[in-house]
Amino acid sequence: MREKGMCKSCVESVIVTEEVVQELMLEAMEDMTKVVSEDVYLKRLTLCNSCPSLHYSTTCIHSGSIVRYRAKFKKNSCPFPLAPKWEKDLARP
Repeated sequence: MREKGMCKSCVESVIVTEEVVQELMLEAMEDMTKVVSEDVYLKRLTLCNSCPSLHYSTTCIHSGSIVRYRAKFKKNSCPFPLAPKWEKDLARP
């Protein structure tokens, strides 16, 4: 059983380094048709950064995902229960 406040996929010792985040971001940029515009991305990050469900300054406790990576993709939405803070980007490339 996970502790209250722990991320869905995390354990207490999980720390994501900036290097890991940068590697993920490079991977995300391999197919530009799958990522949102910089404007949409920054708006999503602003919402994530103000969310009480952000842990370690990197991880969403509802999905266990790295928010800077998750927010980059059109197909993703905010996993906040009952009231997502941002939706999928359904605009065509």
